[in-house]
Amino acid sequence: MCSLLFAARFLSAAPGSQLQPHECPSARIDEQVQVSYVYDGDTVKLSDGRRVRFIGINTPEMGHHDTLTQPYAEAARKSLQEALKTGGDMLFLQYGKERKDHYGRLLAHAFLENGENVAALLLRQGHATTLVVPPNTGKADCYAQIERAARGAGRGLWQHATYQPQDAVTLPRDTRGFRIVQGRVENIKRTRNQLRVELQGLVVARISNSDLGNFAAGYLETLAGRRIELRGWVKPEREWLGIRIRHPAALSLAGE
Repeated sequence: MCSLLFAARFLSAAPGSQLQPHECPSARIDEQVQVSYVYDGDTVKLSDGRRVRFIGINTPEMGHHDTLTQPYAEAARKSLQEALKTGGDMLFLQYGKERKDHYGRLLAHAFLENGENVAALLLRQGHATTLVVPPNTGKADCYAQIERAARGAGRGLWQHATYQPQDAVTLPRDTRGFRIVQGRVENIKRTRNQLRVELQGLVVARISNSDLGNFAAGYLETLAGRRIELRGWVKPEREWLGIRIRHPAALSLAGE
């Protein structure tokens, strides 16, 4: 019933006009919900108190307590608020294979009343980066294509220094937070619980045994001596800077 209602609203959104297909469209709609509050560009509160975290993207964080608002966080939040207003603050959700995260938030692809994918909208504007967290990998390729276009055009957050590739050799020891890091693979080590891809400098990409199945067999070992690009959250760990990598979308050959 929810899917039929969504389709009816989509088809009636622009009477008399030729509708264009939206980017990364819904495969189905599991629930129609009402948004009561927008925390930031990728997380909202529903009228019944539940929280929804959008699958496939990450937007800069709004400040709270003793943390500062990150660059472009306000822009992402405002963009989502304005998009929601056009449809009476309604969202149509397509849940992921994993329905909740460890914070208890619902995980879903979100669509506006006219059928537009919220993640695609924010990526296109340059207000979000892609984020692939297994097992919710659906639409990852579609989202990546939109991000590449926004990144190439230098839209939104792609203008900011934080989102420019940084060389692993020059990355400061106290670096924390989301970064895009490039460097040459110096060593690849297997430990009891993980595979470590060590770059020249201090950066170590860690792939846990539970995530190794997301990569083609033997692929990671072929990276030795090659220059790669990583994306993720950097944090100091003992004598190195660690980045947890869970999916191939967060690790690629630099410049290829």
